[in-house]
Amino acid sequence: MKTSEALDIIGGLSSPSKMPCYGWSIPARHCITGKKMARVSGSICSICYALKGRYAFENVQDCLERRFNSLTDTRWIDAMTTAILNKEKSGHFRWHDSGDLQGVWHLQMIVEVCRRTPSIKHWLPTREYAIVRKYIDEGGQIPDNLTVRLSALMVDGPAPESLAKRLGIQVSGASESAFTCPATYQANKCGSCRACWDRDTFNITYKKH
Repeated sequence: MKTSEALDIIGGLSSPSKMPCYGWSIPARHCITGKKMARVSGSICSICYALKGRYAFENVQDCLERRFNSLTDTRWIDAMTTAILNKEKSGHFRWHDSGDLQGVWHLQMIVEVCRRTPSIKHWLPTREYAIVRKYIDEGGQIPDNLTVRLSALMVDGPAPESLAKRLGIQVSGASESAFTCPATYQANKCGSCRACWDRDTFNITYKKH
């Protein structure tokens, strides 16, 4: 499959300004948990960056919707694999700078892409605890090159550390022992930091942005 064909199938890759790498995203309005939490005062989803700014532009939303629709294309795994291998030169990849998991089937697809791209470190933040729990409880494996972080629901709130430890994955949320994302002090950029992709960094806390 040619790279151009792959990118057309998946709706292209995203290029978050903060990140040192490409990503892939869908509309935040399709978030399952996020739609509910957006109505909860004090929740992170109620101030979601992916519902404002450049994300709100019609052309950006149209692009995100095309990506969302591409999930039903039987060529999606092959196309995503091709796009990442041929486009990503940093050795890292970010899933869902906008949007979140749609079901166990969606996580299974991402996992397969990760398995096919072993030279790339993948980071998947998610608030879909139930989806990840079901996937793992039913025997699903997280590849060594994929860091799944269960994200806190509330601003300055704790992450579900107990669940994450049981499942053998990582989190992001308020904690005295958490690693603090340095982006706030370096022009809102990752810079040389790659902690989000590091499975040895159990918890990361992010400043409100």
